[in-house]
Amino acid sequence: MTPTLILLIAYFAVVLLAARFFSRRVSDLKDFFLAGRSLGSFPVALTLAASWFGAASTLGSINAFHDQGLSGAWQIVLPSILSFIIITLFMAKPVARQNFMSQPEAVEAHYGKLGRLLLALIILASGTVLISSQMVVAGKFFQLMFGLDITWATIISTAVVVSYAMWGGYFTVVVTDIAQIIFIVAGFLVLLLFTSSEAIPTPAAWQHFITQQPPHFWNLTHQWQQNIFLVFTFVLAWCIAPEMWQRMSSTRNEEQAFRAGWQALLVMLLLFGMITAIGLLSTQLLGKNDAVLIALAQRIPNPFLCAFVLMGFLSAVTSTMDSTMNVGSLTLTRDIYQSFLRPHASTRELIWAGRIATVLIVLPAMAIALYFQDLIKILWISADIYASCMFIPVVGMLYLKHPGRLSGVLGMTCGGMIVLLSILFQNHLVPDILHWPDWPYSTLLGVGFSGLGFGVGYWLSRRQPAPAKSASVIPDMG
Repeated sequence: MTPTLILLIAYFAVVLLAARFFSRRVSDLKDFFLAGRSLGSFPVALTLAASWFGAASTLGSINAFHDQGLSGAWQIVLPSILSFIIITLFMAKPVARQNFMSQPEAVEAHYGKLGRLLLALIILASGTVLISSQMVVAGKFFQLMFGLDITWATIISTAVVVSYAMWGGYFTVVVTDIAQIIFIVAGFLVLLLFTSSEAIPTPAAWQHFITQQPPHFWNLTHQWQQNIFLVFTFVLAWCIAPEMWQRMSSTRNEEQAFRAGWQALLVMLLLFGMITAIGLLSTQLLGKNDAVLIALAQRIPNPFLCAFVLMGFLSAVTSTMDSTMNVGSLTLTRDIYQSFLRPHASTRELIWAGRIATVLIVLPAMAIALYFQDLIKILWISADIYASCMFIPVVGMLYLKHPGRLSGVLGMTCGGMIVLLSILFQNHLVPDILHWPDWPYSTLLGVGFSGLGFGVGYWLSRRQPAPAKSASVIPDMG
């Protein structure tokens, strides 16, 4: 039995035991999805960083630095850092101030029942795609390491994550995320030390490394014109993502949420600093490679250190996957099942509905993962949905006192129409008779139409008496 397999079995065994233990602490939906709103800033910061630092931040970023040099930071690193700054300064306190369990529930208070349904569907669509992006990488990891068929590799890796996420809910996600972020930091530190010792063993080798690279390698502004639109797209999507909303909502108060944002930013700066160095130094050791991270780890002569690095990478993937599963389960349970189907369901029934929803959310995600098998393509679809449909309505809800119901509904609808057309045209599902712009430019079109719909709705709402807030919002549990 290989060291990687031994570590993998031990790791998942501990995680499953933790899930069963924390399932006993779940007494209502607030426990299952928000840890009872009892968390301090540091655990929230760690789980936020772990949920953010997934396949694209690790494998994708290292590949980008390896292929493009310093300008590879535009793909994931710079958008992530900018997003965390915006979240901390402008989102953390307003979100923590909202006395609602979910994002769609808060939307209902401003945009009505239809607004809640639309946002729930948007979150489910984007979350499903995001889960599938992590499935793609987890499946390829299991396939590469253990020689499994890609379908079975994807099913097995997903089943393990579902098995612990469905029992303990957010409690388990937070605890496992904290353990996973420790694995991630330690694993990438080992990889950085190995890569630097192999790539630049002497001062002369360091000088050679600096001077032998092509001119654009050290130029952060290389191709900045096209990269700035990518940054714009991802920042708009991620700074209002429901995973961030859930974590800020689980803090004890606004100050804890604000502090969690800064602490998470420091953790991300540490992680991305290591990722940047590993990606740049890897050019001394590897040629063109689609999985630089894994190829570097396999060069480590000590099998247990190699396994430790690979477990750090897998922890990054699963921490993002379980967080998105939990958000999807919250949306299905609170905003679809309870809000529209079973408003008077018992607490026990709702907790079991949340566990079943955790399973249901992964089924369409698995179909997408097996169909596309392309991390970046899947990730941009998810970002496109969030940015085009959610950004303007969510920001309007947080910063306008009376945005009007039509503004949110029209903003989400107009943005959603553009996203649908983008998916159809850019994946050649229908003939591109309109010469549709490629991503990320298509996202600008989506955000623009969403803003237009929001503005029209706001103008129409100003011409009518302000309606009373929705009385159908289900009271906060517990």
